[in-house]
Amino acid sequence: MSSQPIAHIAYEPIDRPRTVIVEFLSHSIADPAHAAELGQQLAALVRPDLPKTYLLDFHRVSAFSSTAFGALVGFVLKVRKAGGQVVICNMDQFVRFGADLIRLGDYAPIVADRQAALDRLAREEAQGQAGARG
Repeated sequence: MSSQPIAHIAYEPIDRPRTVIVEFLSHSIADPAHAAELGQQLAALVRPDLPKTYLLDFHRVSAFSSTAFGALVGFVLKVRKAGGQVVICNMDQFVRFGADLIRLGDYAPIVADRQAALDRLAREEAQGQAGARG
């Protein structure tokens, strides 16, 4: 059995809005070891060469453990401490139930789909730029 970590996410920085789109590759993150790997992979995205705004797309995820939610909350708090934000989209109904139980939406908005998330981020980016000029 290999001890190599599993890649749980893939990411792509985009320019408009200036955001890092993060897609979950794993359908289920229920094992504590996988949750720890996820936490490390997410934390590694908070760095100076990437935008401070992250869109997390859960469209493939159908199971997410409490330990995985802990890793996710840790990431959201790290991003916020760095002056950034996280927007979450495409959560399965069951996964969303868990997110609602821990009140994840109080820390990171949860929207229906990727386009809604991108639209929200674009509006916020435009408002931030308008505020900086005015």
